[in-house]
Amino acid sequence: MKKLSIFLILFIIFSTFSFKKVSTQEIKFPAEISFKIDENYFYINGYKLNFDSNKGVKPIIKYGRTFVPLRSIVESIGGEILWKPKTKEIEIRYKGNLIVLTVDKNTAFINTKVVKIDSDERVKPFILYSRTYIPLRFIIENLQGSISYNSLEKTILIKIDRDTREIIDSNGRKIIIPKKIYRIISLYPMSTIILFSLKEEDKLINSHKGAKVINYENLKKLYSDYDKLPDAGSFKDYNPETILSMKPDIVITPHYTNIKKLEEINIPVILLNHESPEELLKSIEILGDALNKKEEAYKIVSYYKNIKDQVEKFLKGKEKKKVYVAGETILKSFGSDFYQTFMVEIAGGESVTKIIKGGKIEISLEDLLKFNPEYIFFPPYFLGTKNDILNKKEIQEVKAVKEKRIYKFPSFILSYDLPSVESILGIVWLAEKINGDILKIDIEKEIKWFYKNIFDYNLNEEELKEILKE
Repeated sequence: MKKLSIFLILFIIFSTFSFKKVSTQEIKFPAEISFKIDENYFYINGYKLNFDSNKGVKPIIKYGRTFVPLRSIVESIGGEILWKPKTKEIEIRYKGNLIVLTVDKNTAFINTKVVKIDSDERVKPFILYSRTYIPLRFIIENLQGSISYNSLEKTILIKIDRDTREIIDSNGRKIIIPKKIYRIISLYPMSTIILFSLKEEDKLINSHKGAKVINYENLKKLYSDYDKLPDAGSFKDYNPETILSMKPDIVITPHYTNIKKLEEINIPVILLNHESPEELLKSIEILGDALNKKEEAYKIVSYYKNIKDQVEKFLKGKEKKKVYVAGETILKSFGSDFYQTFMVEIAGGESVTKIIKGGKIEISLEDLLKFNPEYIFFPPYFLGTKNDILNKKEIQEVKAVKEKRIYKFPSFILSYDLPSVESILGIVWLAEKINGDILKIDIEKEIKWFYKNIFDYNLNEEELKEILKE
């Protein structure tokens, strides 16, 4: 009897707690959609979209009701539209709801019932400019949204929740995000440049003011409005209240970021790992999936893998050259776990610091003399020059110094040694410097092709010279 009483007490205590798993449908991502009658575009949370590629396709007033070419609005909130030409039916699917309308019919099928579209029999879908126009209020209200009309300014404001889906980030975390993303905060420059390569830079709502690794002048050539964006901090130092006030759909940050404060304010955070070629490519694919840019992501990943395979094939069985990659100073470098070490190995070199476990490391002058690398590479963010290395008394016996095989990594947006998209060119350049006599790479041609096809930017000769300048 006593045991039974204890059981009942425990049952009562624990039953007062709610162990409720949050489902995809319970996490809401509000959307505000606004537009003017007779204009070809609309805004969703401040992001501009066109109703149609045909500029003549725009909202109109008919029979005192607003009609719109609905596909772009429905798709902007994550819904789907299917046109059936034989029956002239329009299927709208959104958050598990199904609405079916028919051209020139005043009735619609909503899930399991047939309803009238409007008390005015004339209000029904019609075709104009080869596009189907739909009574807007009927659709929005049946998708649990609200709509208001300002007759003075002829503006429409729609408030509705977007549909969602689940993705998995580099850390294996399941994250619920909107099906359509319009506002992105990136707390890491290397991730930001991936967004540029996916042609999604206009969805960035923050910049990296003061980040020394970025060439801002070149970045603005790709996106002229970049320097107008506010700073949101970095993965090391961010203000959650500031980020919340910016209303991002997602935040992107490195896999080791402490995101507890962001999780507490229910902002979706995608953690990305950049520190090996495999993880970098996986991160590109994760972002490509999240942003519905799978084709662009596939193009980048395929190019990277193709370059890697070609270099490794040509250098198979060849003796590896001893390489040292410096960081900010000659005695700062990268251990076995960092991206630069992997780059050297792919390019046909042997990183002399790969025996040291860790990421960023420091070595002594004695270590450098002992390693005796045949090549020394340093990045644009190195605190010094090539001559500083050549003239350093303590390392005159190092083979790379004796033979003057000291090279600065190229840079356009970021230094080519950093773990982002441009590092693909870093591998090509390294391979050419270490094994150019075998590979016979036309590095200038490769660089031009890359920026044209990955960033949609045509380098001029002056820019190319600046990239490769020692």
